[in-house]
Amino acid sequence: MRGLDLSPLSRRSMLGLGAGAAVLSALPAWAQTAPAAPALDIKAATSEIVYGDPKAKVTVVEYASLACSHCADFEINMLPTFKKEFIDPGEVKLIFRDFPMNAPGLRAHMLMRCAGGAKGLALKTAIMKSQHSWLNQDYLKHLSQIARLSGMSQEQFDACTSNKQLEDFLIKSQYTASQEKQINSTPTFIVDDNYVVMGAKLDELTEAVQKAGAKRKAS
Repeated sequence: MRGLDLSPLSRRSMLGLGAGAAVLSALPAWAQTAPAAPALDIKAATSEIVYGDPKAKVTVVEYASLACSHCADFEINMLPTFKKEFIDPGEVKLIFRDFPMNAPGLRAHMLMRCAGGAKGLALKTAIMKSQHSWLNQDYLKHLSQIARLSGMSQEQFDACTSNKQLEDFLIKSQYTASQEKQINSTPTFIVDDNYVVMGAKLDELTEAVQKAGAKRKAS
């Protein structure tokens, strides 16, 4: 199985958790209160992550890693615009596919999926906004701090990031994408199984969905 490097990363030094705390403070109050630690619902944790109307005329599949700076650029700076212009009006649905690529990314994806639902999507954005804080040799320690800020206990975090079923699901997701769709970089977008956009390129993605029949919401 190629493409998933499970060795720790050390490409960035620890710069603090200020950004992560700021982002997570915006989560709704219910998302910041740690509940009891139930057993992980693996079916829910591995369910498809979809933005928008499931019946939208155009489908975009995004392959991305939470440890990828270009993916974070799209999530933070481009997705809000794309969502407003195409997803919210019901023209496009966006399916997020996990492509973790390395050990820190794998655990970050596990954390996002354990949170699930709206809380998981909020945590996805928070993780990407605070990459500089956790993407280093002590990534588990710092991801656990982000998890606590989102309302997850240390016990919940440990159970989540050690869940073999969830880990296998994510590794298989990455492997299947690389083998069946020839995905080898992130982010990669496939529009209606036809147009391929590689990289965080909002203009190209916009052009592709319009070619596929999506109408852009007027400003």
